[in-house]
Amino acid sequence: MKESELDRFVFHLPTLLQERASHTRATKRVRTRRLLLAATAAEMERVEYGRLTIDGIVRRAGVARGTFYLHFRDRSDAALAVRRAFTGLMRRNRPRFQRGLSPYRTIWEVNRFYVACYARNAPILAGHEALMRDRPELARSRDSVNHRWARIILRDICQRLGISLELVKDARALFAIRAVIAMADEVLRETYIYASPNISRLNLKHDSVSDILSILWYRSLYGQHPSEAPNILPVANAETQTQSVGGE
Repeated sequence: MKESELDRFVFHLPTLLQERASHTRATKRVRTRRLLLAATAAEMERVEYGRLTIDGIVRRAGVARGTFYLHFRDRSDAALAVRRAFTGLMRRNRPRFQRGLSPYRTIWEVNRFYVACYARNAPILAGHEALMRDRPELARSRDSVNHRWARIILRDICQRLGISLELVKDARALFAIRAVIAMADEVLRETYIYASPNISRLNLKHDSVSDILSILWYRSLYGQHPSEAPNILPVANAETQTQSVGGE
């Protein structure tokens, strides 16, 4: 996928929600809810969830405080709706691929999209742990999404390698995929949300982050380095592996 094509899929949630709120064909109730949702997203981008207030939301939306409670129970309810909107758009906008795309290329395309969307919406995704404490169902939803994604990945591996789909039911295989997913999520949090100083000093562009994550994904899933990617880490051959095991 070219850069211009990627731009068609990557979104900025507050902008998209504000555009939806501007549509006049919906009923007044729907328009008001959309307006509050867009305002919540904009406030989460400005102050993150930890400092999100209902006063800030209604001030930005230009509605009375009482109107907020006609649509949402509290600030966590509105923030949860924003997170669900983000998840839904990620699922809907995710690039669909043609048959014949190599495993590494498929991983790389997905990571480019995911990294770009994560970086573009990082302030909204900050405060995730605090929101999960207030709304435990968000943690359960994330677990369900990640587990479903792990099964999809395992099924794709089985089909590409021509092996039994029984692997999809294997607890160890599922846990291994979940571990890689968790690794990628934590790397993105460290890079774009926490802006960890040592990582920030590496000054990596989004494409470089996508490249590195894709190589790590491929090596984890297929046990070898992708021939289409540059070597960023040493690749052990049979001889070096034997020497390592033998201690020589």
